[in-house]
Amino acid sequence: MKICIFANCAFLSETSRMIAVYQELKSRGVATVMATHGGPYEQILIEENIPYQIVKPYITAERAHQFVKTNTGENGMTEFYTPEELKQHVEEEIAFYQQEKFTTILTGLTLSCSISARVLEIPLVVTHLGSFVPPVFERRILEPILAAKSRLLNFIPSPWLITWVNKLVYRSKAGTKSFNKVAKSYGIKPFNSITEVMMGDIVIVTDVPEILGITKEELENWSPSAKDKRFYSYDYKLKYGGAIFAKLFGDIPSNVLSFLKTDLPKIYVAMTSGPPDLLNKVYTAVKDLPVRTVLCSTVHKFKSQAHPSILVADYLPSHKIMPLVDLAIIHGGQGSVQTAIESGTPIIGIPLNLEQGLNVTIVERNGAGLVQNKHEVTPDEIREKIKTIQSYKFYKENILKLSAYQKSVDGVKKAADILLNTPAILTKK
Repeated sequence: MKICIFANCAFLSETSRMIAVYQELKSRGVATVMATHGGPYEQILIEENIPYQIVKPYITAERAHQFVKTNTGENGMTEFYTPEELKQHVEEEIAFYQQEKFTTILTGLTLSCSISARVLEIPLVVTHLGSFVPPVFERRILEPILAAKSRLLNFIPSPWLITWVNKLVYRSKAGTKSFNKVAKSYGIKPFNSITEVMMGDIVIVTDVPEILGITKEELENWSPSAKDKRFYSYDYKLKYGGAIFAKLFGDIPSNVLSFLKTDLPKIYVAMTSGPPDLLNKVYTAVKDLPVRTVLCSTVHKFKSQAHPSILVADYLPSHKIMPLVDLAIIHGGQGSVQTAIESGTPIIGIPLNLEQGLNVTIVERNGAGLVQNKHEVTPDEIREKIKTIQSYKFYKENILKLSAYQKSVDGVKKAADILLNTPAILTKK
């Protein structure tokens, strides 16, 4: 067995997940190769002393940022690649796989792998969907919290809108044009939705049943209904893994530790991929509250006027910061949500995409945080939600319950187990 871990270094969360699984496999003596097309978080591979292969074409930091903005919908584009760019990615990946003779591919959002692995019929395993999987859509757990208020939406009954959103994610062909053009050139089946592009032969659901609310038996025995089968070109296996989130960036800087030594309530703001104006609104919301706020700024290099109750910092070890604060304000990628759960820290989630919306909705449903529509963010709205969480202790009690569920499973070890058992999983009827 020889495993390729193909990290998309445009994303901190996906890079850190791939690092965690790589290190676990190497500790077991498994032949494992780390690969990437590059990106701003390639530096973390270097810092973690992980040898890796660069597969052309190389992704610059600017191109990586555009990829991230497509994923969040910030740039208004649905296609992640042009057909020509995607074809080059696939060609180079195929040559790399053939040279290295891999038996399994694991990726974190390197979407070109959905074609290259299938061309060579190498089993493809993914973690990047988190809990964004078909049983969730069929239970209508997704909610339309990303929609801006409009007169039209006011006339649509909420149950209808929820049903439409959940069906859209596996029926809409938006974002598949480039993938299907390249897939056709290789003679493989087309993709029916961008969700299907993101699914692998095995999807590791990086969550636990008690938090997601779907039993292990139901999730792992899922298959499309006769009515929905036409919306899936490939066969998929879903397997519960467990939480996998970043544990990087060393120790907390001394100035941050000193800043947090206070009897005042403490807030951690980590919205590292959203637009600057959104971060400004949160900054305005917290600056005059009787709290201490650590505001993490990475992509935007947030600049603000000096304020005695706010400390702006660059990269921080969230898994070490969150246990020290009373509330986290985040976008809601699964990594940041799971870090908050592990730390027992309630959240306010301001999601930028459907996957983030799902993650924070699950926390809200469990009574451990609140969701804020990104189109309706005002400083007053944020202050009101902060006050609500501070006023009711059940938010803290419920996040601690979720923490106990999450800690009961080692997600990294479980992911490694699934990878090592991939042949048996795929052949099991």
